[in-house]
Amino acid sequence: MSGLFLTCCIFLLMFFGVRSMTIVGLVGETVTLSCNYNTRTHHTTSICWGRGEVPWTQCSDTLLSTNDEGRITYRESERYQLQGRVREGDVSLSIQNVQEIDSGIYGCRVELPGWFNDLKINIHLTILKAPEPPTSVITEAFGGNLAITEDYQEPVVNPVHSKESTLFWPQNIVRVAAVFVMTVATPVFIYGLTRVLKKKSHEGTA
Repeated sequence: MSGLFLTCCIFLLMFFGVRSMTIVGLVGETVTLSCNYNTRTHHTTSICWGRGEVPWTQCSDTLLSTNDEGRITYRESERYQLQGRVREGDVSLSIQNVQEIDSGIYGCRVELPGWFNDLKINIHLTILKAPEPPTSVITEAFGGNLAITEDYQEPVVNPVHSKESTLFWPQNIVRVAAVFVMTVATPVFIYGLTRVLKKKSHEGTA
């Protein structure tokens, strides 16, 4: 009877001693999976990170592990980093440049002194594609074809520097002179010529 009771206690400790959490990240980012323990109570101890839920012993598909001094003894890839204060109990795993394939379950095991006393954390990681930034799109028709331009801005003409709107630009001076000749000088010239011809005709008849 005592043996059965001890077995039940062991299974309860193994089952209820596991924590779980969910983290969502974006493709290309650095994602940190939290795992902390109290070094004042247990001192610095060995830990491991693996893909999959934390098994009865060690870690499944180990990604990273440390010794009792907090030094890394195994690392599957440089993408896996311990960027926290390991000697103070922060053994959170940072995964750099995450991709969708990194989605899944990660397990952290902290090997605390005592029987069936290890800290076990299972983290469900989901990596999503980053949303595309919005762009302003303007469509224009050229000869029946549809042209799409991104980030199009309407050109702005400053009237102060526009040649056509400057009154004393050389082209406009010529135009004003031509208009003056056509509207004023020409009629005066014709009127004077007519008077001279009439005068000469009177003198010829006299």
